[in-house]
Amino acid sequence: MEAQSSIGRKELYSVVLLALISFFLFSDQNLMAPNLTQIANDFGFSPDQRDVLLGGNISFMFWLFGGLVTLLIGYLTDRISRKTLFIITIVLGEVPCLLTGFAQTYTELFWLRALTGIAIGGALPLTYSMIGDYFSHRHRATAAAWITLAQALGIAAGQFLAGFIGPVYGWRLPFIIVALPNFLFILLFLFTVKEPARGGSEENLRDLIEKGKVYTAKINWSQYKSIFKIKSNIILFLQGIPGCVPWGVFLIYLNDFYAQDKGFTVQVATLIIMATGAGILVGGLVGGLIGDKIYNVNPKFQPLLCGATTLLGIIPMAFLLNYPSQIGVHNPDSIIPLVVGFITGIFIRIATPNTYAMLLNVNAPETRGSVMALFNLTNDLGLGIGPVVISLLIMAFGRLLAFNIANLFWIICGIMYLSMIWTYTRDQAKLGNQLLEKARTMKTDRAINNR
Repeated sequence: MEAQSSIGRKELYSVVLLALISFFLFSDQNLMAPNLTQIANDFGFSPDQRDVLLGGNISFMFWLFGGLVTLLIGYLTDRISRKTLFIITIVLGEVPCLLTGFAQTYTELFWLRALTGIAIGGALPLTYSMIGDYFSHRHRATAAAWITLAQALGIAAGQFLAGFIGPVYGWRLPFIIVALPNFLFILLFLFTVKEPARGGSEENLRDLIEKGKVYTAKINWSQYKSIFKIKSNIILFLQGIPGCVPWGVFLIYLNDFYAQDKGFTVQVATLIIMATGAGILVGGLVGGLIGDKIYNVNPKFQPLLCGATTLLGIIPMAFLLNYPSQIGVHNPDSIIPLVVGFITGIFIRIATPNTYAMLLNVNAPETRGSVMALFNLTNDLGLGIGPVVISLLIMAFGRLLAFNIANLFWIICGIMYLSMIWTYTRDQAKLGNQLLEKARTMKTDRAINNR
């Protein structure tokens, strides 16, 4: 039977609400960055203490908690009610975010930020597990694109809010502002959203579920180990580590590089980063839409799109890095780097929503939460390793050559995506056969309750 060709209103409403919750949840992520010095002064820290205690220790604990909790919540996602777990996870994250606005000591700030990582780490496997059951394989890349767009917009909006409100009203207020809306949205989620039936969007199961049968499979240790037997999973897990190295250039170094080494003002350098960020937003959304279109023509085109755009993104990135220095130039022209930054952002983001969709498409409904948790962990590992690798390269070769070497890490990432052309459809076919076998054992809800 063919999958549904259009997205229903209930599914659309659910993904919009999930996107709104993700927007405010991820708005918290960089709230400290614009006001680090103000926070340090408030607690009587020296510049060195500011960088280590605020910039280093809190950030490390934030991601450590998020990563560890991701694995636990990912496993629970595949065993208990995702709706209930999602509500608990968001509340457990937003309460510390709200209380951060009232923190009076460094110890309070440290642990409140660490606890906030629970929601950001735990929400990802829950969100994408539900998307996998709300939407068929024909629409998952588009749904994932809206979630990734909301997350990116949230990070940008939170940093913008903190940068403008913090200096005037204090660094604490932004935490209160971004935490409050999700208490409303989570109530809406509780009363208006129905958790999707596991397997409800799968072609081999949908008719049976609509007739009242229940997909009762839950993850166990044997199934958890089987995640690592799926070749597409291994490729997607591993590509994130080299793929995240060039992101370290964007996240940490590029702004200062353009201000100090290229001769632009800090304001113009910031605009170039913002232009790249705008391209990333566009690339994520367009990538999801295109991904679904070409998937429905031939599933092999989806990893081909990811690999090709990742490799092509190296070209504008190289141009951006090697743009001639404007030191000593009166009124340097910033139009070209702004445009190139925007183009770079588009190319390097197209793969993201398609990566989530491909993971959903090769894994069974009862393992998707754990798969997404593992993928998130490898991504965090890559984001953590990336700046370390770049800093070592800078010490050995200087900034320009180091950044160009980092850019080449996308070659590894792109080749790994392209290798999925030979594994992706095979892994999907294996999943389809597994679901057919499980369909033969499905019972009605009444039969399960009468056991």
